[in-house]
Amino acid sequence: MRRLAEVSGRCLALLALKVLVALLVALPVLVLLRLNGVVLFPALLVLVFAGRRMADVSRRLQGRWAGVEIVRPYLPRPALEPTAQSWYWTGYDYHHSRLWAAVSSWFNWVLRDPATWRDLAWMVLDPAVGTILLAPAVLGWARPFRWHARWTRALLSPTDQAKLTARVRELAETRTEALDAQAAELERIERDLHDGAQARLIAVGLSLSLAQQQLRHDPDAVEELLAEARATAADALRTLRDLVHGIRPPVLSERGLVDALRLLGLEHPLAVTVEAELPGRLPPALESAVYFATAELLVNVTKHAHARAVRVRLEHRRGTLRVAVTDDGVGGADPARGTGIQGIQRRLRPFDGTVDLDSPPAGPTVATLEVPCALSSPRTSTC
Repeated sequence: MRRLAEVSGRCLALLALKVLVALLVALPVLVLLRLNGVVLFPALLVLVFAGRRMADVSRRLQGRWAGVEIVRPYLPRPALEPTAQSWYWTGYDYHHSRLWAAVSSWFNWVLRDPATWRDLAWMVLDPAVGTILLAPAVLGWARPFRWHARWTRALLSPTDQAKLTARVRELAETRTEALDAQAAELERIERDLHDGAQARLIAVGLSLSLAQQQLRHDPDAVEELLAEARATAADALRTLRDLVHGIRPPVLSERGLVDALRLLGLEHPLAVTVEAELPGRLPPALESAVYFATAELLVNVTKHAHARAVRVRLEHRRGTLRVAVTDDGVGGADPARGTGIQGIQRRLRPFDGTVDLDSPPAGPTVATLEVPCALSSPRTSTC
């Protein structure tokens, strides 16, 4: 009986939504028949604006009650771009007034989006078709929910063109982020070389020059200058090693991701256990990205988790690499309060990777990295 009441209640809620949609569609018709035609334009605006909200509600309910996730299909609104001649480019046309440019941008954005017209078709058809599909569910039969979900997805999900447009936009953003990150990394390397190794090597050259000058006149002072040059050269070598380690650790190139993470765990202040099921090697660029993403997660654990032990598990299943970092800390981590998770997401986005954080109060906290990839044979890998 409880299950019957739940199914019937959900069915009635969806039917009530269809009544609201039908009333919304009837609004412009009533305005045209009963009121002045001037009011028709605002009524159409209300229809379009409220129609999107109704469609969003329907998408959420299909995901929550029928288990059918429907992605919002709308194109992003283009930003106003001022030109050198004090005009505004809306993405569609030019305007001298910012106000008219904003108005034009909104109308072009809405009316040129195919999803708007699919929303209107759904609003016209769904009150009748959706009601017919859902009617048996009033009696507690759950299968009509799946029929209704497929119908809703057919009209309200993104088209192939919208998916392609979104994918192209995502790839463009990822490319820009990758180029910015590469430029920032090159700038960091240049700065570290200039301020670190280069300065020390210049000091070595000066010490050797002074030693050469003192060789004939004060041989006893030469030994001290040479010792100083040797110590400075050792510092420069350590700086270069640290720099190389920050770019790509040698153990990562020589032994692979698993051994590199195990070495990282040995150097970590907490007790880190690394478990791995990787029958091969990752591509070099992906190895570096996953290594530094995992290292950043371990740093976050040290800073915020108040944990005593961390477990890192790597596995490759069905063409996807999965790295789970679990700590026994206090939990309650919120990705919105810091930039660590966002940085990891930016690092993995060029590889279509994702980051998921599960951190209930009192722990444990589990951070999961997932990246689609293929493994190469350990024997034939050139890494």
